[in-house]
Order: sequence, then C-alpha cells, then structure tokens
Amino acid sequence: MAISDHHLAEDEELIYETRQHWTTMVGEFLQLCLTVAAAALLIRALPDDEAWGGTAVWVVLGAALVVAVWRWLVPLLQWRATVYFLTTKRLHKRSGFLTKTGTSIPLSRVNDVTFTATLWQRIMGYGTLRVQSASEHGLLTLRAVPEPEALKNRIYQAVDELESDEHGH
Repeated sequence: MAISDHHLAEDEELIYETRQHWTTMVGEFLQLCLTVAAAALLIRALPDDEAWGGTAVWVVLGAALVVAVWRWLVPLLQWRATVYFLTTKRLHKRSGFLTKTGTSIPLSRVNDVTFTATLWQRIMGYGTLRVQSASEHGLLTLRAVPEPEALKNRIYQAVDELESDEHGH
C-alpha cells in the first residue's frame, strides 16, 4: 500500500498511511453472497428444457456477473483506491481508480482535529476524523479511519514537529 515517491515533495517523508476500515466492504460482500445464492437458486429452478434451458442459464449467469461487478467489484476497487496518508508536511486523501481525486491540508494550516466513533465503530476500531484548517477547503473529513484517535495524535505530533523545525528548536 506504500505511497510512491512521486506523490511526495522532495523534502517530505511519509509518516503514516492507511485506507478505510475493512468493515466498509461488509455490505458489498453480503450483496455478492446474495447475488451468487440467487443465481444458484434461479439456475436450479430452471426447467430442463433443452430448447431454452441452456440459454436461460447463461442469461442468469450474465445477470449475476453484471450485478456482482456493479455492487461488489466497483466498490471494492473504490475502497482499494482510497488512501489517507500523513507526511512531514501535509495530510492527504487520495481516491478514485479511474478518475483520481486528491485533497491535501498543509500541516502548518491545521487548526483542529476531531474524531467521532459510535459504540460499534469503537468496538471494531474505526471512526471518522475531521481536520479543520485555515486553508481554502476548510474541512477534510476522513471516513472509516482505522484507529482514528491514534491518527489524530500522529497529526498533532507532526504539526508540533513541523512548528519546532520552523522555529529552529
């Protein structure tokens, strides 16, 4: 999952990198299982009519494949392509597997970092991180972040180190 060097400035180092928690894909996986089960039941229920039975099986399999790609594979690729990373200079969110988007907040502009996690999210070890900045975007929201409190602490530590470096301490 390592961010390649061409995403970093020359004087920038990667501190932390993660993607959304795996639980964001549970619903899509269940949809895949239901699609496979429904296709199997439909194929089993088809009559053994040689005239159109073979064609019907291919139609059911084709429809199941389209649903599986649309409801599972595309979200899986989107999940894999969404990366959050913290460097010595900025916090960055990068997403998209066909159309790429990226948002960065310079650490020097970070005003506040908060996280929220419901009871279930706390049990599963993830939450939402909100980074308030003095930049033109203002707010960067990172959803389903594994261990959001630890990332919040890393961000504050990186901000403190950047400020001490700028002030020559």
